[in-house]
Amino acid sequence: MSGYDKTVNEIRKFNRFYSASMGFLNSDYLDTAYSLVESRILFEIKIHGNCIQKDIATNLSIDKSYLSRILKRFDKNGLVEKVKSDKDKRATYISLTEKGTVEIEKLIELTNNQTKAKIGKLTFDECNALCNAINIVISLLGKEE
Repeated sequence: MSGYDKTVNEIRKFNRFYSASMGFLNSDYLDTAYSLVESRILFEIKIHGNCIQKDIATNLSIDKSYLSRILKRFDKNGLVEKVKSDKDKRATYISLTEKGTVEIEKLIELTNNQTKAKIGKLTFDECNALCNAINIVISLLGKEE
């Protein structure tokens, strides 16, 4: 087995462990009405403020039509506002409504609490080691970005 094959296997092993451990495979992420993908979309809108639908699709590497269906449902449920650009009619700006902001803040708190529960038994040194390992992974796999 080559070094790349071993690395692929280890990454896949970690992904299986982490996604199951954190409940990412559940259709109702963190016992909410939102899937992980939907939660990430709301978070993306929160961190970028008034953003273009196309940019959300690019940033999350998500199919544009799938994103469009989710945003249509979010709009219907009062979580987001969609406004066509004055300059480019093909561009649609997305922003969170007050209700959307409340929902994403709840999701952030639930996610933080879940993560704190997972690391609650780690020592300070183990937390530092975990942070260093995470930063190494980001540094190595994020080189092209």
